[in-house]
Amino acid sequence: MPRTKRLSKSKKRFKKSWDRFAHALGRRIVVYLSDIESECPNCYYDKVNRTSSGVPKSSPGDPNYFAYGRCPVCHGKGVITTSRRRCIDGVIVWNPSGDKMNALTFTEAGYEGATVVEIKTDPCNLDIIKNSKFVIIDSIQCKLATPPILRGIGEKQILIAYFFTVNKPKKDNGERIN
Repeated sequence: MPRTKRLSKSKKRFKKSWDRFAHALGRRIVVYLSDIESECPNCYYDKVNRTSSGVPKSSPGDPNYFAYGRCPVCHGKGVITTSRRRCIDGVIVWNPSGDKMNALTFTEAGYEGATVVEIKTDPCNLDIIKNSKFVIIDSIQCKLATPPILRGIGEKQILIAYFFTVNKPKKDNGERIN
């Protein structure tokens, strides 16, 4: 059997195995991207003070019209902020190396835990993870710790990203992050 045929067969096996593994053990990760701001459609934006000018764009018969006070649409901000989030699937490993970085430490502010989490996901999620503000993993907010890396065989790769979270355990509840 020629070498190229064996290699393509290995790639197909790897892809099939990874897809089955990710489907069986993978969980949903909510990725929050940077917010989008757009000018309010109901009032004029004051670019100098970065707020609403208090002057309506609409006519008196419009339900969002206001004669005085602040705009009912943007609440006087002048912009409407839209938060963006995407859901991706990935394999999650809490405390991947079992290192001391995940131990509870005492600081001036009290006890603090810095926990590392590793996710493995499809490489198509690279830009989403790079541009994320934070992610929610198992209902815990995490931030990107290091730039994501691609690992794999041939053309089929796996995206590996490390995130961290700082959780303060409640006093005397026996909670411990491993």
